[in-house]
Amino acid sequence: MDFTDLNSLIAAEGFYTGVDKGSLIADLNKLEDYVTRAKPLLIDSHLAHLLKPEVAIVLRTNPLLLADRLKQKGFATEKIAENVDAETLDVILIEAVELCETVYELDTSVKSKEEVASLVREIIDAETAGESGRKEALRTKYKPGSVDWTFLVEGLKG
Repeated sequence: MDFTDLNSLIAAEGFYTGVDKGSLIADLNKLEDYVTRAKPLLIDSHLAHLLKPEVAIVLRTNPLLLADRLKQKGFATEKIAENVDAETLDVILIEAVELCETVYELDTSVKSKEEVASLVREIIDAETAGESGRKEALRTKYKPGSVDWTFLVEGLKG
């Protein structure tokens, strides 16, 4: 399977226009050009949905777990807050639904890396093999909107 890690590609090929708070600002035109030519089957990145793939698989994580993981990785407090807010507000999911033909949403909070990889593989296999029954069952099971973090903030309302 052809795999592209966009974040590594952006850095390695210079597909960026600048740096903001330590993060590279991706040049989406160059990325889109590359993806059009290379035609990778699997693209890994928080930016992948912006390239309007036919199928997007959005991996979700409980924002509280995400904050802990990012702290352990040494992320700055501001960057952690930005990521947690985006996860809580479904930012990537909403953009993916607006831009992509088919979107899957997977809650990875209590799954191992192996379990997540297996689910992603199952979805890819169903989508590429044209197994309409299996594909529809997976699309229903992992439809956008199936993950909801509002319970985390409901107690904060006055």
